[in-house]
Amino acid sequence: MRTTRLTALAAIFVFLFIAAFATGGARAADDASGGIKSLIDGFTASFNSHDAHALSMWFADDADFISVQQAKYHSRKGIEEHFVPLFSGRFKNAHRSYTLKDIRLISPDVASVTMDYVLTGTNGTNGEQAPPRKGLYDWIVVKQNGKWLISVLHESELAPAPAVVPVR
Repeated sequence: MRTTRLTALAAIFVFLFIAAFATGGARAADDASGGIKSLIDGFTASFNSHDAHALSMWFADDADFISVQQAKYHSRKGIEEHFVPLFSGRFKNAHRSYTLKDIRLISPDVASVTMDYVLTGTNGTNGEQAPPRKGLYDWIVVKQNGKWLISVLHESELAPAPAVVPVR
């Protein structure tokens, strides 16, 4: 009988330990998600205000930005230098909105982020207003000194859906 009680107490202890750990893990994921959403909102606000320096501050010092043209810009400074002429030229009236698709916590300090975006207000190389562009963001974000930053940002433009041709 004493063995049964000890076994029952041990089972209850294990259950409570697992429940406490799971709740703490969920709380940590919620905290990370909130911090990452703040990062996304800050990045978007900096982009929409056409501030290359503020935009670059959302990146880690050694970050990589891969554009829709597949050009790679390395470091916070390199990313800022990439955006300065864009924000004074073709992107001076640009506005980007996003739809968050997924945040996947890989570890407590690393996450993958996937978003759809729409970019409006840009000019083409001919100077005329370009049509809205739809794309996909794939980010790897890292938590450094308590702050979430972009480590890798890969930007892909989505091709327009093909025209539907009626079947005859």
